[in-house]
Amino acid sequence: MQRLFFGAHVCAPWPELFPSGRVIGETMRHITLAFLGACSFSKLQEQLPNIPPPSFTVGLGGTASRVVFLPPDEQRVAALELQWWENPQSLIHYQKNLIDWLTSLGYAFHDQHSFYPHITIARSPFEKEDWKNLVLPIPFYITGIHLYESMGNLNYQSRWHHPLKPPFVELEHTADIAFEIRGETMEQLHRHAELALCFIFPPLAAYTAPIPSQSLDEIIIELNNMIATADTEIGCPFKAVSFHGKIHQSNHLFCWEMIVDV
Repeated sequence: MQRLFFGAHVCAPWPELFPSGRVIGETMRHITLAFLGACSFSKLQEQLPNIPPPSFTVGLGGTASRVVFLPPDEQRVAALELQWWENPQSLIHYQKNLIDWLTSLGYAFHDQHSFYPHITIARSPFEKEDWKNLVLPIPFYITGIHLYESMGNLNYQSRWHHPLKPPFVELEHTADIAFEIRGETMEQLHRHAELALCFIFPPLAAYTAPIPSQSLDEIIIELNNMIATADTEIGCPFKAVSFHGKIHQSNHLFCWEMIVDV
């Protein structure tokens, strides 16, 4: 018997140091989707080819915006509450489908309607006041869906996974910074371009556009407005996003090479 759970692995520009506590390793930080508890992996493994896939192919992103202590009555965990930059309903819908599928296989869930996406960072003992001073927000995105086995001592081993395309990939470029930005819609392409910049300079997360744009020129204009406003108020390492490149579409995926002057 193994202690198993499904989770979405999270990538972020994590701080080098966190406050006190038993901190979970960077490669094992995740959003729990379905906790199975003690059960047989070999039995579940036979069914994994039939697991319902998520409707999204690119990892969803946003910011970790607030420290919360869970569960509220005992507060054994320091976690990060999430603010999504794109519609989280696709993740919520996938979590429900996953629970329904597991229930059909005979697994029981007592709180299947109380999905609260969060990233657990540390377990007690810890000093709450220190965690309240953690510098936020922290941008993040989901890299894939995993079936994890809890090995004890805050160690988790992935026994199965469904990968997602990253929302952006940094490219080699002489003198400047370049990314390949990916999205399933133009709005998502805009949000993922913002996310790429925020991974380099997280304070930019406070200056994102209130409404995502619909065309490439509009996206670049809004990105440069974000950079200019941040530079005026707090200073910014970027000069501007270049009016460069075209959007290429393949298999319902938009891709754009974004060049950033530094």
